[in-house]
Amino acid sequence: MKIGAEAKNHWPAIKNAHLEPQPFWGYEDIGAFFLLIVSLSLVLRVLVRLHFLSRSAIVGPSVGLQSAVIVFLGVGLYFVLRFRYRRPVLKPLGWVVPHMAYIVTALIVGPLFAAGIALYLRLRNQITPPIPIGELLVLGLILGPLLEESLFRGCLLPVLAQTIGTIPAVIITAVLFALFHGPTNLVHWVSFTATGIAYGWMRTASRSTTAPALMHAGYNLALFLFTTS
Repeated sequence: MKIGAEAKNHWPAIKNAHLEPQPFWGYEDIGAFFLLIVSLSLVLRVLVRLHFLSRSAIVGPSVGLQSAVIVFLGVGLYFVLRFRYRRPVLKPLGWVVPHMAYIVTALIVGPLFAAGIALYLRLRNQITPPIPIGELLVLGLILGPLLEESLFRGCLLPVLAQTIGTIPAVIITAVLFALFHGPTNLVHWVSFTATGIAYGWMRTASRSTTAPALMHAGYNLALFLFTTS
């Protein structure tokens, strides 16, 4: 009876450990991925110098070029982890099906954030540049959330949380997320950082990267609808 009771008491800890595995990667792997980004940037610059790409194609990249870059970086992140450790990657990065409550929350909170941003922009009489529908569908709803959530919430946040704690990790990844988007004013900084914190909270609460990716896509779609209506 005593042995059975001890096993029963330890079961929740074992279950939680299974749901929240420690990342098997580290800062050196994240550094290798950012080195990949720098290398890709250099390659694109060389292609411009050799006239394989125009400067305008880099300044205002097409949906095809942006999609190619995102797919390349996403595959690069996967293989950096896969080939080095010879272990499954998607599930440890958090790409699992979360509880339905988190899916519903993500699809509600994302558009609510977008509504707040759109309302603020209207009150300030600020006009956002129109986004082509093709760019929204491919980049805003699929590729963008997949890559950004894999990198910031799937890969970086767990490593930071292991080092400095969950709350600082959520905040730091949100700031880096904002910086990644190249904010040009205070509104951009605040909106990207705030949504980044929301995505990080959803990642830790749901124990998945799928939920913040859904929130991210919902935010992008709602912001597009609110700012074009």
